[in-house]
Amino acid sequence: MVFVHGIGQQGSDRDEQERLWFPSLVKGVLFSGHRHADRIAADLTASCGAAREPLCGMAFYGDRFLPLDVQGGDTAVSAEVDAIADELARAVLETAATRGNERSAAEALQALTQADTQLDEVQGPGAITRNAIAVLDDHHWLASRIFGLAQRARPDLTQVARYLADADLRARILQLAADLIKDDTVLVIGHSLGSVVAWEAGHQLSRPLPMLITLGSPLGLGSVVYPRLHPQPPSWPPNVDRWVNVAHRDDFIAVEPRLAPLFQSTDGRLVEDHELVSKHEHHGIAGYLERPETGLAVAEALARATDAAKQPDVDLDVGAADGPDRSP
Repeated sequence: MVFVHGIGQQGSDRDEQERLWFPSLVKGVLFSGHRHADRIAADLTASCGAAREPLCGMAFYGDRFLPLDVQGGDTAVSAEVDAIADELARAVLETAATRGNERSAAEALQALTQADTQLDEVQGPGAITRNAIAVLDDHHWLASRIFGLAQRARPDLTQVARYLADADLRARILQLAADLIKDDTVLVIGHSLGSVVAWEAGHQLSRPLPMLITLGSPLGLGSVVYPRLHPQPPSWPPNVDRWVNVAHRDDFIAVEPRLAPLFQSTDGRLVEDHELVSKHEHHGIAGYLERPETGLAVAEALARATDAAKQPDVDLDVGAADGPDRSP
């Protein structure tokens, strides 16, 4: 399996991310109800820190954003990145205003009103930039509900904007994922911005990939992300056999939680969307990996791969007289 993490991990590293993902993934498998859940969970547990080749690898790209942060936050980004980040902030606020609980919706509406009022008061070029994102940063409680820590809206959304706007950065991150996807890879899981990376990497594959799982994905954000995906028009990655998408309704980064209408396959397959209802806004990876919907998809992919590896080679042209009776 290959994992692709989400935004805001510039202070982390690959090993730390793997240690974060593995236990939650094991819980999800155990909660899934799959008939081989115990065995699969044991295999996953044994792979953590084992001397043998692990079952899972993290495509870690958080350090690709370190230079920007070292130089003082968003001061070095381009006007295009600024504009995209602000569009993202406005989309997140609009989603919170329509899907959030009573307090989240009220605060998001207040933030949108404040952003619009400030925009009317500012004259001249650049008035539209850094407006919604600055207001979201000022609403510490709402920002903490969305991003996990207060005042993380600007750096996190700027990372998404940089990925979409910077072709060289995008290519380097995609290469990190592509280098890990081998002939025996059976599953790629992408979270948040990592789901965009995983989807785009899926389009570059020259080999079959049995399953793609996207968690808390902004892939369906029609006004900002969707029209900037590569390739265009967005579609089902041709070498991906099965695609499972899981999104909390209260995850405001997953602006469009249902991806099936937006990504069509040529043979009628549909994205298997799971829109979850939770008591709290949730974008964190643990809350996604521990869900039985995610665990079941993982268990099914691994069990199928294990079963296929155990099957002996069979000559399908052998007649009944030369082999076992295959009649009903």
